[in-house]
Amino acid sequence: MSTPASEVYRVAGEDRPRNGLRWAATIVMGLLDSRSDAPSTSEVVIRRVDGSVVTRLKPGSVEDFERQLTEVTDDLHYLAAVPFAEKWIAPRA
Repeated sequence: MSTPASEVYRVAGEDRPRNGLRWAATIVMGLLDSRSDAPSTSEVVIRRVDGSVVTRLKPGSVEDFERQLTEVTDDLHYLAAVPFAEKWIAPRA
């Protein structure tokens, strides 16, 4: 039987480091009602259950971040650890 991904990994949205310009751009884009184009000030972070960072997924926009966080979180609950790692952690070609 396969180990569930949720027993090996944790997923969270975390603030991106050095994101002052992103915050400013997001506020301006929000004032212009361009929510989907606003740059994300957060990123999806995948950690092992011991807290060590495995990878950070950097989305382009706020909408991308929300979609990505939802998809990764769903996969965490429904996939085994190996397929989860192959999809989200293995180097992208």
